[in-house]
Amino acid sequence: MRKVEIDGIFLSHLFRKGTSDTIVFVHGLGSSKDDFLEAFRREEFQPFTLLAVDLVGFGDSDKPDVFSYTMKDQAMILKKTIDWSGVGRFHLVAHSMGGIIGVELCEMMPDRVLSFINAEGNLTAQDATMSREIATMSEEEFARGGFEQLKRDLEAEYERTGDKGGRQYLEALNKATVKSVYQSSVSTVYESDHGDLLTRFTRLPFYKCYLYGEKNKGKFLTEKLLKQKGVPVFYISGSGHAMTDDNPDEFYDHVLKTIRHSDD
Repeated sequence: MRKVEIDGIFLSHLFRKGTSDTIVFVHGLGSSKDDFLEAFRREEFQPFTLLAVDLVGFGDSDKPDVFSYTMKDQAMILKKTIDWSGVGRFHLVAHSMGGIIGVELCEMMPDRVLSFINAEGNLTAQDATMSREIATMSEEEFARGGFEQLKRDLEAEYERTGDKGGRQYLEALNKATVKSVYQSSVSTVYESDHGDLLTRFTRLPFYKCYLYGEKNKGKFLTEKLLKQKGVPVFYISGSGHAMTDDNPDEFYDHVLKTIRHSDD
């Protein structure tokens, strides 16, 4: 397991130097860098420099009680990790809560981002689903039983649906802490409600697109608003929210298409 120390926090990461463009991956709430392991295994990604990091409080990274777990502070730590890696310009792929961190990161490094694939990232209030459910509790309530109930409910849902990515998500969620999940949820809800994320995303000065799992087509107002603003919206067939598990072939094919498009 490889770790780097950033501001006194040890971050677990996957980093492979290549000869072509760099791709940075950002995971969502309760998840980990393992969401993107497939990219490191695929032959077509061998030329690329790849970086995937466990955000503070998640996966195998440190989980300090004193960290804020706001999206802005997560983005700042991620920026410093990218700087540590020595890469210059990069393509960004961010999922779910990671989409908020992605917007923050792009605003911190606008001259270094080549493209941004936002995979069902939070942009409007309606996009905050599980995080909003968590944030309706106090942190004490979440610690007393809410976190364990959430995991039991998710396990029951995955058993019912046969969701192949569910087991991996639960394994990652079990590595997180009450504080990291709760405080991240509070920040996610706040930014979704008050952060004007949709406007900020659409104004980013480089190629960006938005991905939905096909099963979520037509369910969110964000989809309509993005199309009205001229942002390309694509759908990963046979997939729900967990695109990298549900249909990795199509998801990673789209990553490659985006890189080619932005390089034209």
